[in-house]
Amino acid sequence: MKESRILKCTSYILIPILTLIIIITAFYEVGKEVVKEDNYNSEYFKTDDFLNNFMYLLSDGTSELIYDNEKYNSVEDGENKICYYGNFEEYNYNNIKDFYYLIQYQNLAFTNVELTENTNTIDEIKNYITQEDGKKANIINGNVEANSELIKNKALKYFNRFNFTYYTINIEEQNQNLNEYEYENMTEEYYTEDEELSTNTVTREKEYHETNIADFQIYTTYKEEILLGTDNIILEQIINILSPYEQIMIYIMPVSAILLALILIYLIISIGHIKGKEEIDLNDLDKIPLEIIYIISFFIIGMIICIPVAIIEYNNTNLNLFISLFLLAYFVSYVFGMSSLVTTIKRIKAKAFWKYTITGKICKWFIGFCKKIWKALKGGYNSITATWNKLAKLILIIFLYIIVSIILMAIFNILGLLISIGIGIYLLYKFNLRINCYEHIERHLKAIYDGDHSSKLNPDDFTKEFQDIVKYINDVSSGFENAIQEGIKSERMKTELITNVSHDIKTPLTSIINYVDLLKKENIENEKAKEYIDILDNKSQRLKKLIEDLVEVSKASSGNVKLNMEKIDICELIKQATGEFEDKFKSKNLDVIYNANEENIYINADNRYMYRIIENLFVNISKYALDSSRVYIDIIKNDLKVKIAVKNISKERLNITPDELMQRFVRGDKSRTTEGSGLGISISKSLTELQNGKFTLNVDGDLFKVELEFDII
Repeated sequence: MKESRILKCTSYILIPILTLIIIITAFYEVGKEVVKEDNYNSEYFKTDDFLNNFMYLLSDGTSELIYDNEKYNSVEDGENKICYYGNFEEYNYNNIKDFYYLIQYQNLAFTNVELTENTNTIDEIKNYITQEDGKKANIINGNVEANSELIKNKALKYFNRFNFTYYTINIEEQNQNLNEYEYENMTEEYYTEDEELSTNTVTREKEYHETNIADFQIYTTYKEEILLGTDNIILEQIINILSPYEQIMIYIMPVSAILLALILIYLIISIGHIKGKEEIDLNDLDKIPLEIIYIISFFIIGMIICIPVAIIEYNNTNLNLFISLFLLAYFVSYVFGMSSLVTTIKRIKAKAFWKYTITGKICKWFIGFCKKIWKALKGGYNSITATWNKLAKLILIIFLYIIVSIILMAIFNILGLLISIGIGIYLLYKFNLRINCYEHIERHLKAIYDGDHSSKLNPDDFTKEFQDIVKYINDVSSGFENAIQEGIKSERMKTELITNVSHDIKTPLTSIINYVDLLKKENIENEKAKEYIDILDNKSQRLKKLIEDLVEVSKASSGNVKLNMEKIDICELIKQATGEFEDKFKSKNLDVIYNANEENIYINADNRYMYRIIENLFVNISKYALDSSRVYIDIIKNDLKVKIAVKNISKERLNITPDELMQRFVRGDKSRTTEGSGLGISISKSLTELQNGKFTLNVDGDLFKVELEFDII
């Protein structure tokens, strides 16, 4: 399918058509809003924005009349002088259609009406403005006469714009050499700045004048329409042609967009594939340097687009000409643009993008040249610094960089500075690469320290200097992993041995206990025999408890415990356990001090095993705590954690570490004269960790402290 020429040709034909449909639809939607905005005439002429612009034009014209009338063309009308624009087409009338005005001040007049034989006097201009179709608005002696209610009612607030201050200079003759023409022209002049006359043959007297709206007579006429620009005229014509097809375009645009996307995806996949050839086919066009193709395409596309724009500037109402030139420019641009795109895609897919570019060839030559120089420099550097340490090498590199930078800047100025900066960036990159290698090794060593020995470093990810170190670290990590696995295997075997032996002992022990019970029921009169039976009963029960603890610690350490996790109140549980051990604590005169910062604190745990943890701790206290001492139970809620601390004073001196105490069969009573298996702490620790808690044991002199930490729910 991707080798089908018919399908490709069809795609190339459909692309400009579908794209044109999308462009026309988008152009219509945008153009419709533009034309709609340009055709808001009636509403615009009722707004304060129009009135502000209207009065600004008149006040600006008044300013031109007073200060700058000499720069305009003028004609004489008796004693009056009429100033007017020389080029009427270039003057912007604020886009108001057929806007004409006449402003009179004393014997001066200013107008934008083109002066002809019928409009070269003030009366004729007034008559022209009066007879012209459109709205009239006159301001005479400060009174407003207008067809527009807006101008009639609100023009008054803009009258302060007609307040001007200016001066005239009266010049008297002092030198008889001034001719009559010069004197007449210097008798009274209007100035916008306080200018000094260059001649010393006359005297000057300034006379200041102030104006207000009553000093002017203003006549205007305008049509309530907005002038459309060149582009908008053609735009309006196009919108009028397309408007009957608006509904069709709305439905056809998304379909065209989807088809266009599918076609482009197909072409990107199929470009360069032909029948009977597996690799990408490159023709003669694809071997021309890409820069040349881009330049030619850009030049032709730019030139062809400029033609319709230039012609429209001279003939802005010919819609057919505009459409013809637009389609010509569009399809020519498509041909050259698509050709450039296709050859670019083919080169990328063939992995020959840089091969057939001028830039690629220059870069290839330059890189090869630099590699040769670098190889020679590196060889010389290695031979010189073979016996140097790393600090000496670093100092040499910095020194050489400074020398090379100075030479480059001295020879090439700014270019040398840029090259020096480039070399510095490269050196920083290489230095950063080595820092990254060091940090990577440091992170890996920390992971090994934290117990992760399974991951290995890839020597290819490191520079040459670190590859031997990576090899050594991997070997050490493998040794640790093997040792850990052996330890785990040994621990598992011990656990299995304990479990199996416990089960094997449990069966005959049960028989012994049963026979002892039977002997106790017999009527034995020998007191010595009764004493022996009690001893057998006591020791067999103790042995039974030891075996049960062994089985439990084996299950807990191996994780072979079925937990029933539920929401429990840890404060209530500890209070319950404290109550059950009250008699044992009182028998040793232990004062239990309970402290909790909240009444109810809930955790997610197994109620039975949680009680077993507390029970083991209290059993230890009842056995090993100093008589007539205090036992502290603190329950502290902190953020999302709860910490349970149990502290007591040991009656025996604790010459043992916390780690040793948490091992199996280890007891604080080294003489082992008290009852106990030494498994309580180990069982509590394992059960705590199985319930996602944290178990910590601290020994400070005779102070024995256990802390449990759980998440609060």
